Parts: sequence; C-alpha cells; structure tokens
Amino acid sequence: MRREAPSRDSERTLGGWGSEWLDGDRVTGGVVEEQGAEDGPGPDGSVHGGSGPDGSVHGGSGPDGSGHGPEEPELMAELIDIPFDVLSHEHGTRLDVFLSRRIQRMSRSLASRIIRERLVRIGQLERAAKPSDLVLEGQQVLLRRRKLDEPPADDIDVPIVYEDDWFLGVNKPGDLVVHPTASAYHRTLIRVLRTRLRDETLDLAHRIDKETSGLVLVARHLRASAALKTLFAERRVKKSYLAVVRGVPDWSARVLDAPMRLVPESRSGVAMEVGGEGAMEALTEFTVLARGPTAALVEARPHTGRQHQIRVHLQHLGHPIIGDKLYLGGEDFFIAALRGGLSDEELVSSVGHTRHALHAFRATFVHPKDREVITVSAGPRQDLVELARSLGLEMPSTF
Repeated sequence: MRREAPSRDSERTLGGWGSEWLDGDRVTGGVVEEQGAEDGPGPDGSVHGGSGPDGSVHGGSGPDGSGHGPEEPELMAELIDIPFDVLSHEHGTRLDVFLSRRIQRMSRSLASRIIRERLVRIGQLERAAKPSDLVLEGQQVLLRRRKLDEPPADDIDVPIVYEDDWFLGVNKPGDLVVHPTASAYHRTLIRVLRTRLRDETLDLAHRIDKETSGLVLVARHLRASAALKTLFAERRVKKSYLAVVRGVPDWSARVLDAPMRLVPESRSGVAMEVGGEGAMEALTEFTVLARGPTAALVEARPHTGRQHQIRVHLQHLGHPIIGDKLYLGGEDFFIAALRGGLSDEELVSSVGHTRHALHAFRATFVHPKDREVITVSAGPRQDLVELARSLGLEMPSTF
C-alpha cells in the first residue's frame, strides 16, 4: 500500500506548531519506554516498527489525496513514522483520545488537528484517518514526524549470542529502545542491527521494554519473521527473565495468577495495577535463585504478556524490582525521571539503580525450520552483574 505524503499545509505544520509536540521529550513512557507487553508481539503478531525497512515514510499523494501522485524526495527523506501499538485496555478508544492520552500535553483538539493534517495513520487502513475512528487491540497507529539529530550509535554494544539462517539472538543493553520512537531513530536496536549487518530485511520477532536488557530474537527473512511472530502470539515460546528485587522473599517458588489493568486516570498514562474492573488475565511463575541481606535474585517466567507484567506482579508480591522508577519510585518519580529531571546519583539513591534490574535471559521454542526444540540464552549485562554482587548476590551465567 502506498502512503500519502503530507500536503503543503502539513509540511508547514511540521515546522510550525507541530514541532512543539513532536520533540521527543513531549512523549510519555508509552513511546519513550515502549509501552506494550512485557515481551512479545501484539495480539495479531505485530511488533513495533517503522513504515518501511528503515522506518521512513514511502509513497506520495496527489492533489486529491489519493495517494497516487508524485513523491517529494527531500521531504520524505526527513520523515519517519512513530508506532503506537493499541493495547487491550485501549480497544475501542477514539483516535484523538488515544493520542491525547499517549502524548504529554497534547489536548484532544490538537490531536484532532494533527489527524486532519494527515500526520496520523491507522495500520493498514486504506482511507485517511479521522479523529472519530475507533482504534482496535492489535492495530498500530503511526504518527509522522521529522527525524531527530542524534549522536552516532557506534558506542552501542549488541552481542550476537545465536545465529542460523533463520534468525539471530542478540543481547540488548538496557536503556535502548528496540524500534524508532519519538526520541530515537538511529540509536535503536533494529537500526543498529540493520546498519551494522547491512541487511534491511532484519525484523524483530518480539519486543522488550527500553530498560529491560537481554535476549531479543531477530528474523532474517519474511518466512522466519512470520513463523517467529506466530510462535510468540500463540504463547509457544517459553521465556525466562532474571530480576533483582528489593527485600528477601519468604517463599522459594510462587505462581501468581493476578489479572491486571491500566491504572484509571494514570498520570503517566502507562501505569498498570493488579485487579479492578476490566483487568485482563496475567500469570507469572517465580523462583528465588539467590538471597542476600536486603535483596534477592528471582527468575520470572511469564505465561501471558501484559504490559509491565513481571514488574507489576513483583510489586504486588511486596518485592519490586530495584531501579524501577515507576513501580518502586512511584508515578511522580517516574515522570520526573522521564523528563530528565533526575541525575544518575539521585536515581541510585532513590531506587537503587539507573534502570530497572530486569533481564530477558532465555527463550525455548520449536525451531520453525527443522521442528527441533531450541533454547537461546543471553547472559546478564555487566551493570546487573555488578549490581547483584554489590547486594551479595551472584548472577548465573546459565542454569
């Protein structure tokens, strides 16, 4: 499907009032922190991503907006699409309301104006989006904006921990988003991999939060991408995470079946909670791997993929993840950190670490090519190893 270029009014918008909210610091954790399931694709198997292999906008628009006119190369080269995955609790929300809840200081009237300027699209919807359109769970809303000036990504370390002709397993560092967002384009996992490996066909089979480090599976071709996304969507990938938590649990193993929902009137727009009307199924298995004087190392195995599931469930058990700005620090603290108002020293003093101490450690699944069971692991990143040791805990390299 060809995509419409902005009208000339839209071009002026991008350099006028649009720039007031298109800056990265205007976007809530919904984009900056990659709001979505703890790990996995959307309900339809989709994942965050740009509109094309490089996240850029393609196609042009004629005077009638039909999408069949000539392209505007210079303008199009400067634009990217920022993806917002529609989650279960947002199903049936008006498009203008959806955007106003996801983007800080964006009023519903401003969201409506942006939609009318054709800077917003809903997934594969053929016609132009309208403010009154209802977004559905599993859809992806794409918001058009200019690329940011960013520092080079040469310093980002992304080890490849597994490789075959179908997919890669990579060990994502913490504080790195997986797909282009309002605050990052080149400094994202998919752009780093596509650039370094010189392969624009690479596609992430699932996602993890910005601050969560660890294993991400990357498809090497379309067939592999479709197969891996289906495995995640159908919950046929067994996932294991490591978490460093505050306090020492009085249990060795625990299965928590605690439905979750978005906190009503959440100030950040992303905070989740256990229970309440409309809560969705959420089940996690936990095992304590090591105990220290004031902290513990816990393995988490989620059976569902709710937003922030592991983090919320551990908080519910009385053992929030160290470094968790939202569920240990609280919403005001999280918002202050999101806006860049807290130094690393303040973060460590308040919540114990500069990012939440959660690592995607292992995934087991049936390889779609030869039907053999395969397990791929990614060892803990060095910052978590050092954190654990400082708390009297030893991180496993395997188990």
